[in-house]
Amino acid sequence: MKSKLRSTTQFLSVVLFFWGIHFAQAQTYYALQIDRNIRMKAEDITTEYQPRLVMGAEQALEFRNTVAKYIVKRRSVENNPDITNGQRRYRLKLLSSHESSEMANVLYPYQWQEYLRVKPEIQPLPNEESRFDDAIADNQSTN
Repeated sequence: MKSKLRSTTQFLSVVLFFWGIHFAQAQTYYALQIDRNIRMKAEDITTEYQPRLVMGAEQALEFRNTVAKYIVKRRSVENNPDITNGQRRYRLKLLSSHESSEMANVLYPYQWQEYLRVKPEIQPLPNEESRFDDAIADNQSTN
């Protein structure tokens, strides 16, 4: 009797584990699908890269999903009022670096090299404000 109960418990544990993983993945996918603007932006970015990278349909889909995931992450950093502009720039650069690294798993090596070459044109990082501009603003506010 104990062995039957034990095997049933193990079976249910395994089923719940896999169901939980599937549910978590579905939630992530759903979160990306909620915002139509993110889907459209990811599609536009993928379309810009397509002539230069010449991706197949499945590869382009994976590329677009990766771009969409990082758009969500970028927006969360951009909309975070609790961080300074310097921290925001640093985190956006870090996200861009992570996105580039993840694209190495999506693209062939020759495509990835081209991706790295054209990425600053298609997905530029925010401009850094010079400290000189800050000094001028501070000087003008004191006069």
